[in-house]
Amino acid sequence: MDLVEHRARLLARARATDGVTSLVFFGSAADAHDGRRDEWSDLDFNLFFAPAAAEHLGRDWPFLPDPERIVLGAREHADGGVVLYDDGVLYEFGAGLPWPISDPAREVALDGGDLVFADPPRPRDPANEIRLFLAKLFIGVGRVRRGEVLSGGSLIRTYAATCLAHAVRSRLVPAGPDDPSAFDPLRRLEAAYPVVGQRLVAAVDRPAEAAARELFDVARELLEPGWADFPSGAADLIAGRLGWARMSPRPTD
Repeated sequence: MDLVEHRARLLARARATDGVTSLVFFGSAADAHDGRRDEWSDLDFNLFFAPAAAEHLGRDWPFLPDPERIVLGAREHADGGVVLYDDGVLYEFGAGLPWPISDPAREVALDGGDLVFADPPRPRDPANEIRLFLAKLFIGVGRVRRGEVLSGGSLIRTYAATCLAHAVRSRLVPAGPDDPSAFDPLRRLEAAYPVVGQRLVAAVDRPAEAAARELFDVARELLEPGWADFPSGAADLIAGRLGWARMSPRPTD
C-alpha cells in the first residue's frame, strides 16, 4: 500500500472505533501538501478520544488498521507513538484527550466537535537565537575537549545548528522555494537556502569540533556583517578561548 491507501484505511478504522472522536493529518500526510510526498514520507496525525474511552484506546491502539502487519511499535509522549508496517510505511502520531492544535499544515479528516485550534508558534527572535547558538557551540566544544564527544557533538550538530537555522531563516532571503516547518527550522532548509544549506550539511558531517568551527564561520561570514545585534564581542571571546584564529574572508565571485 502507498501513503494514500494507508490514510484511507486509518480513517475508516478510526470511524469504526468506538470512542475515537477526531483525526487530523499533518505535513505531507495532508492532501493540501501532497506535493511534499516521496518514498520517505510517513503518516503523521493526531487522533483524539472521548474521556470514557481514553484508557482503553491509549493502551491498546485499536484504531490502527491491519494490526497483523505491524512489525514495530513504540510509545512516545503519553498515548502516542510510532508504528512501522511490513510495507515500510511508518505512522507517527499523537493520541489522547484533545489538546490545542497549532500546526498550520493540517487537514481535518474527522471532526468530533472537540477540536481546538491555536496560532502557530511565533518566529524566534534571531538576536536571541544567535546568542544561544554561540553559547551552545561553546559548551559543546568544551565537552568534546573534555572527552564527552557524544554529548558535545549532539549539542553542536543539533541544538546549535537549530539555533543557527532560526537566525538564517529570519535574516536571509530564501534563494529557492521555501516551505518552512512551523516547528523545525532545519526542515527543507536546503531547498530554500541551497548554498547555506549545503555548507551546514558539510559542517555537521565533520568531526564534532570541526563541525563547530564551520558553523561558527558560517554565522560570522553570512550573518555578522551589517547586523547590529550580532554579538561580535562574545564571538571574539569564544574564538580566543578556543584558540580559533579569525577566519580569512572567502573569495567572492
